Amino acid sequence: MATMTVCFTLDSDKDRDLIRWMDNLPKRKRSEAIREALHIHLGQGGVTLGDVYQAIKELERKLDAGMVMVTPSEPISDDQNEPSEAAAALDALGL
Repeated sequence: MATMTVCFTLDSDKDRDLIRWMDNLPKRKRSEAIREALHIHLGQGGVTLGDVYQAIKELERKLDAGMVMVTPSEPISDDQNEPSEAAAALDALGL
């Protein structure tokens, strides 16, 4: 297996959130976390923060046009969990 090393710089002001996130990662897990974040960004990791944002904006547009009432076809139960891919993506964001 060939490996490739990629170097990049972070600005201490503009990238403060990224620096804080990386500082909180175990040193031997940083590359793995960065690869996971890049895969998610490329759309290979399921739901992204951008997807959530777009869904919220679409809901705003619908609500601005008038209230929308929807009755669920199935009862909503407390045991319905978020998809594991979404949970992993949120965990990777460090929220």
